[in-house]
Amino acid sequence: MASLIYTWVNKIRATLMISITAFTVVLCLLQVALRYFTFISFRPFAWGDEIVRLCSIWVIFLGVSLGIRENSHFAVDLFLNKIRSTRIRSLVERALDVSAIGVFIIIAYQGVRYTSTNTTSLLQNIHISMAWFYAAIPVGSLLCLFEYGYRMVWGKSYKQRVLITKKGEQK
Repeated sequence: MASLIYTWVNKIRATLMISITAFTVVLCLLQVALRYFTFISFRPFAWGDEIVRLCSIWVIFLGVSLGIRENSHFAVDLFLNKIRSTRIRSLVERALDVSAIGVFIIIAYQGVRYTSTNTTSLLQNIHISMAWFYAAIPVGSLLCLFEYGYRMVWGKSYKQRVLITKKGEQK
């Protein structure tokens, strides 16, 4: 059941990241193209740059949880690769995971507070609440907590899970 939930969360996250990135790229290209047609009375959207900037926040916070999923934080890997004892390395990995969980709990809590205080704030050029964009902070933090929780409970990192071949054998 947990692996089914994990799979669905990953599919939703991937779909969101791809959709937001595609929207951002198309909007950015449209903004640039419209700058060259001002002589025909076409103008770039006043809200375009603002939306592109704020959509980038969503992609970044969703991407952080993806980085945790794939164990792609190079600084931690560099530090951990210097530890020769597997027992000590395992303890250090757990300690790093617990400290990261603490940080993401604080970020999620503060993100919820910040999002809830900005529900009445609107974007400058269109009437959309800033809370929709600030919600990326708690959502991304909760996804990070989900990744760490899955790793700690089931004990397998992403790199260990992807080493299983189609035949079910380990490489």
